Amino acid sequence: MFLSHSIVFLLLLLLALIYYRLAIRFGIVDRPNHRSSHTRVTVRGGGIIFPFAVILWWMAADFIHTWMVLGLVWISAISLLDDIYNISRKLRFGIQFLALNMAFYDLGVFEQLPLWSLPFLYFAALGILNAVNFMDGINGIAGLCALCFFGSILAVNRYMPIFDNELIYSLIMGVFVFLIFNFRKNAMMFAGDIGSISLAYMMIYFLVQWFLAAQQWTIVLFLVIYGADAFLTLVRRLLKKENVGLPHRTHLYQILANQMKKDHVLIALAFALLQFAVNFFLFIKPHSMPSSVLALSVLVAVAAFYLAIKVPLQKKFGV
Repeated sequence: MFLSHSIVFLLLLLLALIYYRLAIRFGIVDRPNHRSSHTRVTVRGGGIIFPFAVILWWMAADFIHTWMVLGLVWISAISLLDDIYNISRKLRFGIQFLALNMAFYDLGVFEQLPLWSLPFLYFAALGILNAVNFMDGINGIAGLCALCFFGSILAVNRYMPIFDNELIYSLIMGVFVFLIFNFRKNAMMFAGDIGSISLAYMMIYFLVQWFLAAQQWTIVLFLVIYGADAFLTLVRRLLKKENVGLPHRTHLYQILANQMKKDHVLIALAFALLQFAVNFFLFIKPHSMPSSVLALSVLVAVAAFYLAIKVPLQKKFGV
């Protein structure tokens, strides 16, 4: 097993190095502007290794869960094209919707869930896609979020065997490779849309798989730290009648990085450690899932803690 994981790691590392050279040659880079949290020209689309990590698993696993993998290929392809050419929002949304349908079909969602619940599922899934996509704003945060998520899923799978361990390991190898290039003061590569969207797609796949097995909505706490920043920032932008489709620098982690000049690496670590603490004490250590009452209490506490930090900073810096 160790040997197979090492081979996957080395193959993905080789792919990342090849892509890095090609991206520089063909100008697939992020140039900093007034909305950026970086100051150097940086390769974009390094998250291409994430769908390849899943494809390597798929080939080794005798091509199981093909519908999910096809959905991942579709959503990754349109995201890579968007990284290069800026594809229209309607086309991106259409492909994302198609890919989610493939993942849901693969899981048997349409046979197991009542029809009335599907709009809520699509709304939550598209929300996660866009939240994770916007989260790729500072060095390390997307990779550490993914490492925290998939590592926690692996731990949960020990007492609640629902997921494919080898698929999780393959994704973790991909994340480790990406962090070599991204988790540093001056990142060599950003995940790009292909990286953040493909990670979000796999997170949705695991969460829906978990929900179908456990029938507990409290699994949303697996993304509560990042979700609070994304959701409450979105609500504020809607109240201010801003165009929520445009990039911005009003997430808490962006204020910490840009206005307060805190180190990207430390901010990313803080977010990841807080999220892992939630996962560990509510899911991993007790070998069970939190009750609805406890989950609601945690949601309120996280929101209050988040606002207590962010609101004074917004007033201070006029964000």
